[in-house]
Amino acid sequence: MILDALANWRLYSDRPAWKQAFAWLQTITPDTAPGEHAIAGDGSAGGSAAGSAGGSAGGAGRDLYAIVFDFQTKNLLDTTLEAHRVYADLHIPLTGPEVQARFALEELEEKTAYDAATDAAHFHHPERFNALFTLHPGQFALYLPGDAHLSQCKTTPAPASLRKVVVKIRAELLLP
Repeated sequence: MILDALANWRLYSDRPAWKQAFAWLQTITPDTAPGEHAIAGDGSAGGSAAGSAGGSAGGAGRDLYAIVFDFQTKNLLDTTLEAHRVYADLHIPLTGPEVQARFALEELEEKTAYDAATDAAHFHHPERFNALFTLHPGQFALYLPGDAHLSQCKTTPAPASLRKVVVKIRAELLLP
């Protein structure tokens, strides 16, 4: 997992997929239309993402794409705790902060087995949360395969309507 300011993205990789992801991120604003946006790969984009940013893992050529979506922040225990095997998730809030957390897989009890179609396994929330943090606009969190994570959690007692983007990067493209 990486948590940092967007301005520091160059510190982490010089791989083409990493550069393409952040070049695309420099073109978006909070007014970017919700839905799926092709960045690299087969170029097929369309559809929308409501709720989970799990996306579709399946097709060959879907190397790098983004999902922009709106959501209501939730109570911590109402969030989805997931991990991926094929894609790395790059989370960037566009309109406000959200609480996120990262967990080691061995700390968790599986709730729903891994589904290759969505590239996600889901987990029960643990009794203790050791790595909670608030992600603000202007920051990013990168979750690699094997990093179980949750997002969309409230930062205030009342829920908030937010827009964010999750960039899905085929993880093998980030390897040296």
